[in-house]
Amino acid sequence: MSNHKYSTDSSDRTTTTWETDTEHTLYEWTTKPFVGHRHCHEEVECRIRIEYYDDFGADIRWEAQSDDTAKFPDSWGLVEAVEIREYGARHTRHERARWL
Repeated sequence: MSNHKYSTDSSDRTTTTWETDTEHTLYEWTTKPFVGHRHCHEEVECRIRIEYYDDFGADIRWEAQSDDTAKFPDSWGLVEAVEIREYGARHTRHERARWL
């Protein structure tokens, strides 16, 4: 009997190989991060994006936007990012991350 935490069964997976520049939304969600009475109704949309650059590297980006609060832009803005290149990786955290 195996005590493995994760299944090794690959029949329920799909795999895609990216050979050109590709942008992919990995996950999207909406949150209400504020608990104060005046702001508890304000919603923030979030997403995790993967930006793959062929022969160059990749960026993993957590982005957010909101029409309800000035703490976030109306269009997608950076919360955190990891830029992966052949020489290493760089992590950037925007000030707005403190609200999430």
